[in-house]
Amino acid sequence: MAGAGPRRIERVAAEVWNPIAVELLSASVTAVLWQASDGGSEVCVLERAGRGWRLRGTVLTHEAKQPIELRYAVTVDSAWATTDVEVLVALAGGDARELNELGRLWSGTERPPEYSDCVDVDLSFTPATNTLPIRRLGLDIGEEAEIHVAWLVWPEFSVQRIPQRYTRLAKDRYRYTQDEFEAELAVDEQGLVLQYEGLWRAIATA
Repeated sequence: MAGAGPRRIERVAAEVWNPIAVELLSASVTAVLWQASDGGSEVCVLERAGRGWRLRGTVLTHEAKQPIELRYAVTVDSAWATTDVEVLVALAGGDARELNELGRLWSGTERPPEYSDCVDVDLSFTPATNTLPIRRLGLDIGEEAEIHVAWLVWPEFSVQRIPQRYTRLAKDRYRYTQDEFEAELAVDEQGLVLQYEGLWRAIATA
């Protein structure tokens, strides 16, 4: 900034440190650390991605006494409809491999007919993807909706089209139902899960 006059410096400083701008910047990224009931953990970040949003996270878990690392990124448009999915898995410290079957559903090529009505993806190893229908549906308290999702089954890593139901119980609470399974979810103002009945709980947020 060599050669800039005092007024120029003051104006630039005011723009950089404008409290409203700082607040908007900090509001564009939200992070949560989850503890799983089976001893695993996960850090998840919700961030702006163009006109939409991206959920990305790293899951540390185990299966058959083997340590497992899962990394994912789910991108949505401004209406919270899924546009891209990436999932990487590394078993027992080995090289990460990408789960291409799921990603192909959002690759831009023609989707198999049985998935034509799946707007959302559900990664069963994380509570992060519950945020997608919660934000997209925009239910009022007392309302419910049934949807079909592309569900990545853990630990088999197979993909299925399944029905799910969301019911908004209160400003910050939902009931999630899939087949015979049912759980109550407590969420923050961004729709990220703070408590997933019996499975996950947030132990730190930012």
